[in-house]
Amino acid sequence: MTQRDHIALSLIICSRNDNYMGDPMWRLSTSINYVSQKIYALNRQHQVEIVVADWGSTTPIAEVIQLSKRAAAITRFIEVPLAMAQSLQQDSPFGEVYALNVAARRSKGLYIGRIDQDTLVTQDFLVCFFDAFEKKSLVPFDIENTYMFAARKQLPYEFVAKKPGMDDLDFAIRRYQKFTLNEELPYCYWASAVGILMMHRKLWDEVGGYDERLIYYWFMDVDLATRLIKKYPVVNIGKVFGYHFFHLEHINVGFKFRHSHRKLNPDWAKSFNKPILNPNGSNWGLGDVSLVEQQAKFSVPDNNDMALQVLNKHQNRLFLFLQVILLSAKGWLYNIIRFQRYLVKKWLGKPYL
Repeated sequence: MTQRDHIALSLIICSRNDNYMGDPMWRLSTSINYVSQKIYALNRQHQVEIVVADWGSTTPIAEVIQLSKRAAAITRFIEVPLAMAQSLQQDSPFGEVYALNVAARRSKGLYIGRIDQDTLVTQDFLVCFFDAFEKKSLVPFDIENTYMFAARKQLPYEFVAKKPGMDDLDFAIRRYQKFTLNEELPYCYWASAVGILMMHRKLWDEVGGYDERLIYYWFMDVDLATRLIKKYPVVNIGKVFGYHFFHLEHINVGFKFRHSHRKLNPDWAKSFNKPILNPNGSNWGLGDVSLVEQQAKFSVPDNNDMALQVLNKHQNRLFLFLQVILLSAKGWLYNIIRFQRYLVKKWLGKPYL
C-alpha cells in the first residue's frame, strides 16, 4: 500500500506570508488549526491531509506559522520561489490558479477539496464526507464522478477582528449558524463564493486543474465548472451535506466590492463554449518542476484554547448575534439585487455570469 492509498481527502490551500488584508498568517493558522482539531476528534488524522502552496513568500510560511502540534503533523507546505512566482503571475499580484494547481498536483488524497486560507471547515462536513465516502449513507450522486461545490457562510468582521480562539469560533458557529445566510447565488450556485470545491483526483488530473492563463481575479472557478459541466454532473453539496464552511471576514466594507481595484480575468472564462477540457497539458500544476516541501517549524500546545475569550460575556454574544442578523440581511438584499440583474440579462439575451 502506498502512502497515497490511505489518504481519503486532501484539503488544498494557497497563501503567502505578507500583510494581505490584515493578518493572513493568523487567518491561515486559525483555519488549519480549526479543521485539524475536528479531524483528530473524528480520529481521521491518517485519512486527511492539508496541503498549502506557499506562493512566493520571502520568508516561507512554514518558518513562521503557529500551528498546533497535531495540525503541523498533517500539514505540508509546498514552496514556490519568489522569482518563479513573479515570472508566472506576470503583472498579477498573486497567481492563484498556479498556486492551487501546485497544491492539487502534489496532494495525496483520493479526493481533493479546495478551500480558501480563511475558511473554517466544520466537523459536520467531515462526518458527511466520510459517510458518503465509506457508503454509510446514501447520496443521490456518484461522488467519484461528480464535481462537488458548496457556498460559504460569513463570520462577521467585528468578531473576526478580535482574533477569537477555537472555543469562541465553535460557540459562534454552533449557536448562530442557522441565522447565518450562505453566500450562494440563487441562479448559479457553482459561481458563488467558494466554501469548498471538491472532486476525485482523477477529475482534477483529467481537467488539469484551474486554467493557468487566468492569472487575474474572478471567474477561475466559473471556468473550471464550465469545462467540467459538459462531461460530469455538478452537484450542490451545500444542499446535500449542509453549508458547513465559514469564512473569516477580514475587511469591513459593507456593500462595496472588496476587490474592485483588481484586474479581472477575460470574459471568455465565463463562456460555456470550451472545446478543450484541459488547457494546461500534462504538466499542469508545475508538474515538471521540483519544489521544496516542508512542515511547520513552530507549534503551539494542542490545548491552548480551553475557554471562551471573546464570547465570555452575555453582551458580547448578543452583539455577535446582532452582527450575524445584520450581515445576513445585507446578504439577502444583495442576492435579490443580483437575481434581478440576472433576470434582466436573461431577458436581453446577454451572458448572465
